[in-house]
Amino acid sequence: MAQDSRISALQTAVQLIPDDYFAAYGGGWPGQISTALIDAVFSIRARYRTSNPETGVVGRVRSFQAAEPAALDNLTALRDLGSARICKIMGSTVTGGRPKAEVVVEAAGAFVAAGVVHSDDFLAADHETMKDVYTGVIGLGPVTFEYFSMLLGVPGVKADTMIVRYVNNALRAAGHEAVIGKVARTLVIEVFDALQKGESLTHFEHALWRFQSDQTSGNL
Repeated sequence: MAQDSRISALQTAVQLIPDDYFAAYGGGWPGQISTALIDAVFSIRARYRTSNPETGVVGRVRSFQAAEPAALDNLTALRDLGSARICKIMGSTVTGGRPKAEVVVEAAGAFVAAGVVHSDDFLAADHETMKDVYTGVIGLGPVTFEYFSMLLGVPGVKADTMIVRYVNNALRAAGHEAVIGKVARTLVIEVFDALQKGESLTHFEHALWRFQSDQTSGNL
């Protein structure tokens, strides 16, 4: 019963999100495993979009695409670029106390060692094995692995700060206690299954994320 009432509370909140949010997802980076990996790693605790299109994570990712077209769907090429080159394009931020550029290179090498070079290799591989490869790199965890997978076309929910905040705001408004990320993820999936708003689960998740992001930044 408690679960049902939480789902109902989240459904009520979701129905208030304008329809255009559910069509806002840009589609990720299908067929570009290196781009997806760089996006996933550099988005950790970072500003994804800024008013300057050349800054923020997405702006720097587009700079990477323009600068290194041969590496976009080739993790061997990404690994061989080295951390200094990636840092020059993407910046010198850290995750887990390590430069993100170094983390990208290590993760790329780990995937290559597991037989994954291109996006098709990743999609054909066992998902849990791929998760183990990714999370085996210090500084990377299951939340950004899910995001990495989503960027390559695997439907999912990245239960990051914005998603958890959105879910908990909806639950508190209905008198429920806050939940942790794992529970928030489950609730989002169940509400998507019930409402079927958006082209896919990823479109639905992105609508909630972007709505909360706009609220947080004062764009609403």
